Amino acid sequence: MPLDFRLAVRLLGIFATLLALASGANALPADKERPAGIQSRADLHEVARMPFWLRLGHYRSSLIADSGWRSYVDDSRFFLAPNGKHDPDAELQATLEAMFAPAGEDNAHVLCRYPLRTAWLAEVLAIAPAALPRVSCTDYEQWRGHVNASRVSLVFPSSYLGSPSSMYGHTLLRFDPADVDEGSDWLSWALNFGAVIRSDDNSLFFAYRGLAGGYPGLFSMMRYFEKIKEYRYMENRDMWEYRLNLTPAEIDRMLAHVWELRDIEFDYFFLDENCSFRLLELLELARPGLRLTARFDGAVIPVDTVRAVIDEALVDSQRFRPSEATLLAQRLARLSPHEYRLAWELTQDATALTGPDFESLPAVRRGEVVQVAYSHSRYEQRQQERQPEKAKQSFALLRALNATPSAPMEVVLPIAPDQGHGASVVGMGAGYRDEEFYTKVRWRYNYHELLDPVAGFQPGSAIVAGRVDVDLYPGGRVELDRLDVLEIVSLSSWNPFMPRLSWRIQAGYERSLVEEGRQGIYQVNGGAGITIAPASPLQLYALAEAALEHTADHKAWLRPGLGARAGYLWHTPLGVQQLEASGTCFYGDQYRGRLTLRQNWDWVENQSLRFESGVEYAGSHDSRFVELGYRYYF
Repeated sequence: MPLDFRLAVRLLGIFATLLALASGANALPADKERPAGIQSRADLHEVARMPFWLRLGHYRSSLIADSGWRSYVDDSRFFLAPNGKHDPDAELQATLEAMFAPAGEDNAHVLCRYPLRTAWLAEVLAIAPAALPRVSCTDYEQWRGHVNASRVSLVFPSSYLGSPSSMYGHTLLRFDPADVDEGSDWLSWALNFGAVIRSDDNSLFFAYRGLAGGYPGLFSMMRYFEKIKEYRYMENRDMWEYRLNLTPAEIDRMLAHVWELRDIEFDYFFLDENCSFRLLELLELARPGLRLTARFDGAVIPVDTVRAVIDEALVDSQRFRPSEATLLAQRLARLSPHEYRLAWELTQDATALTGPDFESLPAVRRGEVVQVAYSHSRYEQRQQERQPEKAKQSFALLRALNATPSAPMEVVLPIAPDQGHGASVVGMGAGYRDEEFYTKVRWRYNYHELLDPVAGFQPGSAIVAGRVDVDLYPGGRVELDRLDVLEIVSLSSWNPFMPRLSWRIQAGYERSLVEEGRQGIYQVNGGAGITIAPASPLQLYALAEAALEHTADHKAWLRPGLGARAGYLWHTPLGVQQLEASGTCFYGDQYRGRLTLRQNWDWVENQSLRFESGVEYAGSHDSRFVELGYRYYF
């Protein structure tokens, strides 16, 4: 094409844009946010400040940027203007200029690369389609046809303590075509935003980089069965699916922006700029007028984003997809002690299928026993490399199951995670220690303690970040009683079918009794052990532990120790009760122990009362206390 002809086409396009602006065309953006009185290109500054444009560029106001703006996108390939990351005006001008550039190679034009951005600008500025070059966007059109989405669900896999990035749960989006029936959505598409992890990082570097934004975050699309395999089978996480009431036009907007973000990197932060926050941004683009991200100034916890979506009336229905471990636990609960023993024998030797103990059972009960044995066999095979003998035994159990089917099992539906208590806590209490009264003030950043209301959480698990307890004594004395940087507890009940290890780790500061009296101690401690559940509301646990601590009066800067803790958790209808004994022997034959009884009363929604009483020992000294407090969750 001759150069002068290309120039003429470009000038014609620019003239058409200016004509449209001068005419005051009345086409409005979807969110009704078009500023009044656009008369010239100078007024494009107002367009660059419209909420929808700022969301398209993921801009947020910034006190440290000279321009006052900063985009969350950390990939220069996303921006058309050299300073587009910090200048919404420059990015808009560069986009407009690129829109009128002559068509060249298919799919390379800005109209193909940014279908939502350019379509929105054309609408708000009333740019006639004839004024723009004719381009062929076959890649985008084929991808959209491939995804073929008519419904969207927000999916929440429950927390997974085996990975720092998944301790608080996770969220992703599932896109279903119109012809997908309930339960046949395995081939639907899942959209995930996650950190790209370096394979050579150990756990310490992993946690540090995740908190400091040391990993890039990317959007990725995959078949939903890949996520089911990862969460339900490999990590044994329950999945909650919330169907959203997005319209076809809203789904189109969301997917158009997903296309714009393909292979584009964000800095990934576990606590705020994470999987959930990025998905909320997409929902705000899909339905302009939503205020989802504005609800979160600090940490963005996945379950809180689920609550935000529900509060904005985006959810039509919800569905529970239990993990294999949950199904196996519920099947085990249906067996008698005799059937339990037979099921375990079948997992070890399938020839027990012809034994008199098994054959004496009624047909339906035989089916129940075989179902448990087969489920355990499949559960084991998914956790390890394929073994021919195990596969042969599993096949024998499958044949027996087909010959003696079990009665249909109705899955017990747990309380949904969005119905749980708020992640942060403020509270006050009163106590008496060693003949002194005190007032306690407490604050917790997030998330869940062992004695907190268990509805919506996993019994026996705790994740606490940023807990502060301050004691106020008569006369104005103020003491920092406890500061937990992090505490994680996993008391998973052990049984032969699911031999899970219990463990605990804690790091922070605590005033505790030592040989010289009560002192502030900086500590890191943790350990592992076993938990059993002789009855469903009761958990008994015992852990061996190691500790490392520092206090000003110790001769050594760091003092190591070995110890143990044991106790029980009793989940009553009124709340959780805990009795715990712990003791540690430190270097230098110095011993410290503690016995504590705690009871939490789930008072009303997001409120509870906590009673604690205990005694501490250090050498020949002891210290006793009793305390009653109020907690509000938000």
